[in-house]
Amino acid sequence: MKLSLVVATLLLLAACGAKTVEQAKSLAYYAEYLAEADVVYAKCEAMVQHELSTMSPSQRLAWFETATGINCKNASQARSDENYKAYQKKMQDAAGKY
Repeated sequence: MKLSLVVATLLLLAACGAKTVEQAKSLAYYAEYLAEADVVYAKCEAMVQHELSTMSPSQRLAWFETATGINCKNASQARSDENYKAYQKKMQDAAGKY
């Protein structure tokens, strides 16, 4: 009886303190959901200005391998790719006028 009570209490405490685990999303995902990429990119820029800037180089390298770091990289790349596509289209449209 005591053992089951202890186990139940531990499970309850673990559930209350559990954080949601962020999963890394691919570049293709962010290319499809650019609005989310913009939100993630904005958060990452704020993080770079504050938390990331105070980390040691080794901590920073380790951070880039986390799900958050991968998401930052992929969201940034998706936004950059989309900006480049828009620029290319603008140039093609301008060249088509001549």
